[in-house]
Amino acid sequence: MRQLKIHCVIPHFPNALRVASPLRLHWHTHIHYKLLPRPSNQLTRSFSTTQTMASDDAYMSFLDKANADVSPKSQQGGIQTQTVHSTLSVPKALQSIQIYYISETDEPFEPVALKWDEAAKGTWPSPDQLSSLIAPDSNLSISTLSPSSFDPRNQYTAALDAVREAADGSEVKIYRVELTSTKIEYWVLGLHKAESRVVGLRAKAVES
Repeated sequence: MRQLKIHCVIPHFPNALRVASPLRLHWHTHIHYKLLPRPSNQLTRSFSTTQTMASDDAYMSFLDKANADVSPKSQQGGIQTQTVHSTLSVPKALQSIQIYYISETDEPFEPVALKWDEAAKGTWPSPDQLSSLIAPDSNLSISTLSPSSFDPRNQYTAALDAVREAADGSEVKIYRVELTSTKIEYWVLGLHKAESRVVGLRAKAVES
């Protein structure tokens, strides 16, 4: 009796053989089943991962360019100004100050105590001299303000009064220190003649 060989190609579905009806033939048959390999999505995953990595790299490149600023003022942005000289202590009137300077980022006023021999003569440091006191290795852009210009709405009266008390009733002067085009520091200072030093408060600000 003749034998007929039938090759059936069945996709890779595990349950396919369970539901298939038996194949009935008049001749003796040998049916050979050949399972196709499971489709691979490796190529899809590889493409997706590569696309995501490329997107991340582009985003980081965008951030780097946005933060880049080669202007001289921006290069000074890493400068850390010194508020208290190592040999001095902070006056008691400034130790418990909890006042914030309001700008795009609200920052607390911090105590200042700087050695300044000319204070005994009642001489204020010039902008260049203050730059040497707070950042010896830098040449900062500094200007001066009157208390009324610094605080036209009387928001920081408590800070000004604390500096006057720490300086034994001295008048108060405000120095505006420009670190970058947007990063500013305000130094509210008074002269302590008896101890030959400058005392006061510093506040950081961001101004666009």
